[in-house]
Amino acid sequence: MKSKETEEFTKYYQQKKVTSTYDKQRESNLYRKKKRQSELKHFLDLIDKKNNEKVLELGCSSGFLTEHLGEVTAIDTSEGMLETAHSKNPKAKCIYGDMFELPFKNNFFDKIVTMRVWNHLNKEDLRRAISESKRVLKIGGYLIFDIEEKNLLRKMVAVIYQAITRITGFRIYQYSLEEINRILNQEGFKIENIKFLKHKIGRQIILKNKLKNK
Repeated sequence: MKSKETEEFTKYYQQKKVTSTYDKQRESNLYRKKKRQSELKHFLDLIDKKNNEKVLELGCSSGFLTEHLGEVTAIDTSEGMLETAHSKNPKAKCIYGDMFELPFKNNFFDKIVTMRVWNHLNKEDLRRAISESKRVLKIGGYLIFDIEEKNLLRKMVAVIYQAITRITGFRIYQYSLEEINRILNQEGFKIENIKFLKHKIGRQIILKNKLKNK
């Protein structure tokens, strides 16, 4: 059961004004384009998708990552986003689904990935999302996701930048690596690889985590 705030997050990304301009806004200038390509490379390196692996993408959005995953199951709560994602990758099984109540049986996937989604979750909802992912992930499987590292200056600049440019985007939560490591350990995961994406201010941390036990 997700919180009222995450219900708002879900509804926010169902809005046509958000879905129809998502890609354009994320690549609104050369700096953002280059950063997005670096982000994609980091994710693909960590996913390291093999033949016959069952991979699930949570919150596929407009399919920026989905496009490069071949046969993959991708879920989102926005019909508009799902249509866009499937148009980019016809091999993908794009279905309506909620990451807090996944419509899959236990121990089903080899890898689960989510990009630029869980940084919108408060700590309580983040734990819920990790726990539900654990349910459908095989022991020995991998969970790959990113967080915004704690940085007060970046947080302040981001608010000002959003107000000036009027770019869409739900509130961002920041976490320290120590906080995330503690949560993952409690849920039975071990961090196996970390990549850092430097912003002009602050960093994005991308984590590959192995499920050791349930």
